[in-house]
Amino acid sequence: MNKPTILESGSLLRQLQDDLGLTEDSVARAVGVDRRTVERWRSNQSYPQGKSRERLAELLALRDRLLEITGSPDSAQEWLHSASLYLGGFPPEEALRAGRIDRVRADLDGIAAGVYL
Repeated sequence: MNKPTILESGSLLRQLQDDLGLTEDSVARAVGVDRRTVERWRSNQSYPQGKSRERLAELLALRDRLLEITGSPDSAQEWLHSASLYLGGFPPEEALRAGRIDRVRADLDGIAAGVYL
C-alpha cells in the first residue's frame, strides 16, 4: 500500500489523528493554523501550503518516530498524554498544542537515547 502524500491531506490527517489521538484543534494549534483550515484539509477542499505544510510534515515525522519507539498507537497516545519530566511535568500533547513540536521531538529523542532510564 502506498503512503498518502501531502496532496491527500485528508487521509494523512485522519491517520495522524487516529494514531496519536489528537483532535482537529490540537493538530491546528501544533501546525499554527485555524481549526477550520484543518477541517478543509481533511475534506480535501484545500491543501497545506508554505510554512503550514512544513509544520505538518514535522508533525507527521514526529508521529512516525513516536510509533517506531512506542510500537503502537495506544502506547504513543499514552505517552503523549502522560506527564513528562523533560517538559516540566506537562504532557507532550500540551507542548504540541503550544506549537512546540521541537520540544516534543527532543523529549522523544531523549527517551530513544536512554537519557531517562
